[in-house]
Amino acid sequence: MKRGFNCLLLFYLISSYSFSQTGSIEINTGGFSFIPIFTSDKPHLIFRGSTNDNNRFSLNLLSLIMLDGLTPSNYMLTARYKIFDKKFKFILGAEFPGGYRVLENEEYRSRNVYEIRSSYPINSRIKLSFLYMHGVGRNFDMTNNFYSFYFQKIFKKIISTTQFYQLYTNLLDEPSTGIAQKFSLELSKKMKLNLFVNKSIIGKDIFNRTLGIEFSF
Repeated sequence: MKRGFNCLLLFYLISSYSFSQTGSIEINTGGFSFIPIFTSDKPHLIFRGSTNDNNRFSLNLLSLIMLDGLTPSNYMLTARYKIFDKKFKFILGAEFPGGYRVLENEEYRSRNVYEIRSSYPINSRIKLSFLYMHGVGRNFDMTNNFYSFYFQKIFKKIISTTQFYQLYTNLLDEPSTGIAQKFSLELSKKMKLNLFVNKSIIGKDIFNRTLGIEFSF
């Protein structure tokens, strides 16, 4: 199974990044997940790409590859459309078929994900955001409803993002509530250092943290 995934790796990188107008590659001590408690503690390469976010319609890529064996572990290509595109932004999104997550035992899990995003800048340095994600398993039993509020503040070369979230899922015995914090330090115009820490408050006791260097192009 690893050999098959490795064969797909080059195809995904070429085909997915062919549409990109912005993108980055990050080397991270862990993984990445919009739902913090699902963040992997295994070292990953994280690929991000998107078309022009200034347009109403955009395509957005997120692809994770475990450094151990260069095995793809997560792939997500999402279409987003801005319903309101003024100071207040309201965006609807849906994942294209083919998105997947691969567990450590190489179990392949495919899903459908839909999202609602909104944001409002208080001023040039402070922004409030909201994210709702609804995920349904395609080849396994999963129903996720994820709610998250973000508070972002810019301090010169540091961007601080505080996240409060609530997750309802049949993958856990009870709902999970938590808080996550991310700091991004600009090292240069094309490179930044990312520190992420997450702690659950209610539900399963989960604590994870990651450190990564991200290169933009």
